[in-house]
Amino acid sequence: MIASVSPVLAVDSETGRAYRYTMSAEPIIETFRKLPSAEKIRLVQQLWDEIAEEASHLPLTQSQRRLLDERIDEHEANPNDVELWEDARADILRKL
Repeated sequence: MIASVSPVLAVDSETGRAYRYTMSAEPIIETFRKLPSAEKIRLVQQLWDEIAEEASHLPLTQSQRRLLDERIDEHEANPNDVELWEDARADILRKL
């Protein structure tokens, strides 16, 4: 059973005042379980798209920034040390 309770910040549409309330995931999950499979899939895809969109606006963490900097430095030091996408894809597919 999944039962998480999370504080949520909301805005009253009439007064414009912000307030916090606690939201339980259980009623949402119970309703989700009653949906037909096709509707569950559509809903999960829609949620994932929304999460991906939000995540695309998050700043990089220090470790992500370090890794990108390392990869850029490595490429700049060895610009000819590359593999064509077609070759990399074929190699991956052979290993599957």
